[in-house]
Parts: sequence; C-alpha cells; structure tokens
Amino acid sequence: MSFLSKIFFWFISLLLLIPFQGIAQEHTQDSLLYLRSRKSNAPIATVVSKKQKTFFERDLKIGWDVSNILLGALSPKRSGLDFSIDMTLKENLYGIIELGNNNYEGYSDIMTYLSKGNYFKLGLDFDMRKNKADKSRDIFYLGLRYAFASFQQEMQNYSLSASYWPPITDQNAVFHNQAHWVEAITGFKVEVFKNMYLGLGLRFKLRLLQTGDKILNPAPFIPGFGKTTGALVVGFNYNLYYNLPLNYKKKSSNRAE
Repeated sequence: MSFLSKIFFWFISLLLLIPFQGIAQEHTQDSLLYLRSRKSNAPIATVVSKKQKTFFERDLKIGWDVSNILLGALSPKRSGLDFSIDMTLKENLYGIIELGNNNYEGYSDIMTYLSKGNYFKLGLDFDMRKNKADKSRDIFYLGLRYAFASFQQEMQNYSLSASYWPPITDQNAVFHNQAHWVEAITGFKVEVFKNMYLGLGLRFKLRLLQTGDKILNPAPFIPGFGKTTGALVVGFNYNLYYNLPLNYKKKSSNRAE
C-alpha cells in the first residue's frame, strides 16, 4: 500500500470513529445520571422510637399495727390483730389494704357488753415529699380510706328496771351488724433499718351507716372504727413494716437504631 493510500485510509477511519465516541460519551453521561438518580432516591435511615428499660423501685410493704397491743396493755378491755399491705402504684402513689379482727369487753352495773368482728379498709396514700434530690425512702403521706366491718354484739347478764315495772333480767342477747365509714389520714413511715420501717398515723373517722339489728344502733364499739363516742372520732395507728422490693417497670424513651 502506497503512502498516499495509508493517509487516505487513516483519514476515513478517523471520520468513522468520531460518531462512535459521541455515542459512547452520551451513554456514559446517561449512566452517570441514572446512578445519581438511584442514589438520590435511596431510602434514608430513620430514628425509631423504641422502648428502653429504665428502672424505678416498686415496693410491697407488709405492716402490723401494734397500737391495739399498746392499748390492751393499758386496758384489758380491747384486743385484736391488725395488718396492712401497701404497694407502689406509681411515683408517690400507694394502694393500701388494711384488715383485722378486734374484740372489746365493757362492764357496767346492769350488763356485760361484748363486741367482736372483722373489718376491711381500702384506700390510697400520697407521698407529700417534693425534694427529688433526697434519696431516702422515708414517706410523709396523706391518705383516704373506705372501711367496712361485720361484727357481733352481745349483752350478757343484763338487767333492766323501771319504777312502774318489775325488773327484767336475761342471760344473753346477740345482735349482728355491719358498719361503713370513711377515714382521712396523715402520717409518716421511716426506714430505721434496710427494708424495716416504723410508721405513725393520725386518723379522722366519719361513720356513715350501720345496718343489721336495730337494737344497739349505733354500736358502742365497732371493730376497726373504735368507740362510737360520736359520728366523728379521732384515732391513731403505730405500725411496723417490712418492705419487699418488687420488679421494675418499663418507661418509653427514644433512641436511634
């Protein structure tokens, strides 16, 4: 092949190559644009709210009211057993159950009076302490109770006399009654040893209703309520508690996955 022929062939090849380069460049640009669009449409990682365990104490206190023992030491007329259970419902709020059995004996010139039975109380206590920096577990509280008692009254060896009638004497008379009342309470519970508490409470009791036998209404003594010197009476309780720490409760908090 002559020199002129080679130059002519090279020139023709160059002319044919230019369109293919343009096509290749357009294809490359289209590919880059496509990849960029795919990248821009890719899903973005999001922050998901997920429950995370955060712990706070939930306690169960079992209490024994020793005030009846103290009163019984001063006067043998009164005896009984009184227990309570309180559990943390939420921060500074406690659910309370109180129950017991009380006996009372009274003597006079005309009869011997007996009252015995069971009572049940249900209510709430609210811790009034506002200092969150105080890490102690002592409690100063206000509380409310609804109370119910089922009991039996007896009059033994009673004698009734009047000026115009002969005296009436009987060996025994029994009456069955129920009573309802409400209580407002203020007091404190102090941790003296680990999980051991002493508590003192002042109670204002308002008698609402007494049902059952109509005789001896109101009853001289109602278990859980005390002596019925009036519709409103004031009493106290002195308790020993043992605390049982319970499981933890979940609180929701946000965190990124």
